[in-house]
Amino acid sequence: MKAKWITFGRILIILLLALAVGMTFRLSAHGAVQAQDPQPPQEGLQPQGEVSIQALMGTAFTYQGQLERDGNLVNENCDFQFSLWDAAGSGSPPTGGTQIGGTNTKTNVEVSGGIFTIPDLNFGDLAFKGDARWLQIAVRCPTGSGDYTTLSPRQKLNPFPYALALPGLYTIQSTTSPNLIGGYSGNSTALGVVGATIGGGGAASHANTVADDYGTIGGGYENKIGLSGSTTDQPYATIAGGYKNKASQQSTTVGGGWQNTANANAATVSGGADNIASGAYSTIGGGGSNTASGGNATIGGGVFNQVTGDWDATVGGGYGNIAAGQGSTVPGGIEARASDYGQMAYASGKFANAGDAQTSVYVVRGITEDDEWDSLYLDGNSRQIFVAPGRTVTFDILVVGRTQGGKSNGYRITGVVENVSGTLSLWYSVSELHEDDTGWDVKVITLADHTLHVQVNGDPGDTIRWVATVRTVEVSW
Repeated sequence: MKAKWITFGRILIILLLALAVGMTFRLSAHGAVQAQDPQPPQEGLQPQGEVSIQALMGTAFTYQGQLERDGNLVNENCDFQFSLWDAAGSGSPPTGGTQIGGTNTKTNVEVSGGIFTIPDLNFGDLAFKGDARWLQIAVRCPTGSGDYTTLSPRQKLNPFPYALALPGLYTIQSTTSPNLIGGYSGNSTALGVVGATIGGGGAASHANTVADDYGTIGGGYENKIGLSGSTTDQPYATIAGGYKNKASQQSTTVGGGWQNTANANAATVSGGADNIASGAYSTIGGGGSNTASGGNATIGGGVFNQVTGDWDATVGGGYGNIAAGQGSTVPGGIEARASDYGQMAYASGKFANAGDAQTSVYVVRGITEDDEWDSLYLDGNSRQIFVAPGRTVTFDILVVGRTQGGKSNGYRITGVVENVSGTLSLWYSVSELHEDDTGWDVKVITLADHTLHVQVNGDPGDTIRWVATVRTVEVSW
């Protein structure tokens, strides 16, 4: 006659959770929970400052049970097999569900008065992620006596009331810094990542994932930090929430929104949709389909704006604006293009292409110490105003020069420059607004590289600082 086996058991696990709630939980397979409230500082129990991890708590637990055979308590040494499942299964032995982790085999276990204790059951770091779990037990007595008998039913591992205060939350331990993962059980961190946090969110086929050290996802849906499979460590990225956002370089930030990407060092997208901050230290405040690919680039908001300049360019907002020159600015409006160094452009629309119907402001500067003609430059050294083929520009230029001793002159230059098939033509007039020294002078010229120059000269012995503001109205065909 086949023996009838019965086991009653409980799991003894102490989880020391370094969480804000500050509680120690004791979990039991039967659902009995004991929770200890945080203890106030007192003699012999002082608050800890900065400490280092001395040893990992591990993921092993102890199972204690009572085993009967044919109504009698077992008193002999036995062998046990323990496996973890995601479903209760049915039948005897139970079938159905998926096994989680490997099978733990414990041999020559002493059973006295039916009582046995199994230390160090371990199903791996990812075994308990907030989903329901069942423990399946197989036994043979005495030790080495033949086949294992699988007991039925599987034992459900139940949470306790205080444990329910932290649903969908688990920890992946590390000697450096553990990963804390909440929300959907499929939320995950890449192998080897440390110090990562996923606050919640996620869903089937839309999990939140962290693939770089110390990355943080507050919540949301299908957000990703880091590049899976990448061999470069790019830590400290943050995604606060939203949907399908990506932060994949060091210290990048996405505040929220939908399908935003920050993929350059310290780049930020605050929100909006389909924005890409791909320049180092670039920032997009919001809006939609904006691209900041230059270093230190800034887009305040709006739609379909681009900052492609090498460094420090800005689009305040609006629609379809482009800041392509270093330090260039488009404050807003519609489809303006600032291509030169330091250019500020504004438009309220276009004929065919961004920038073909706009106004701009430039500032040029330089120093003279003689009576030779010298050009003023956008960057003070080499950059000039470019007049592209097919473009006509009217200009109004205010020029001022001053010595350290206070001698100064002021001028106004107005005119037109046009580029027809690569040939520049220029018309202009100069008026003196004020002159302390009649030996100084100003003019404008064009060069074969399609640039417009403001030129000045002074007197030998005078060190003069010159600044000019060039205001333009521009049309292209």
